[in-house]
Amino acid sequence: MGTLGGDDFVALIPGNTCEKLCQNILANFDQNVKKYFTDDDLERGYIEVANRKGMIEQFPLTSLSIGVVVADVGRFGNILEIGEIGAQVKHAAKSVMGSSYAVDRRK
Repeated sequence: MGTLGGDDFVALIPGNTCEKLCQNILANFDQNVKKYFTDDDLERGYIEVANRKGMIEQFPLTSLSIGVVVADVGRFGNILEIGEIGAQVKHAAKSVMGSSYAVDRRK
């Protein structure tokens, strides 16, 4: 596991365990993140926070997005190609409201 910068991380896992692992990570995250919100926040599905100007803004509850790239031998010419595909699938996962994962299934 390592960081790509900011709140982006990478994990290398063996075999075909990515789907179950993603489901377990998301379920664990979603269950445990609830303790950081009030009951009202959870019921509404967002938090209300005053911005720098004192105006109340609404923000969605914290969620987790996972992008999965299957790096089969010979599929990519270099690490940058893996990063490009990773950015694409992460973007796909982030387009869904709440925690989600997306797997690049292209060959």
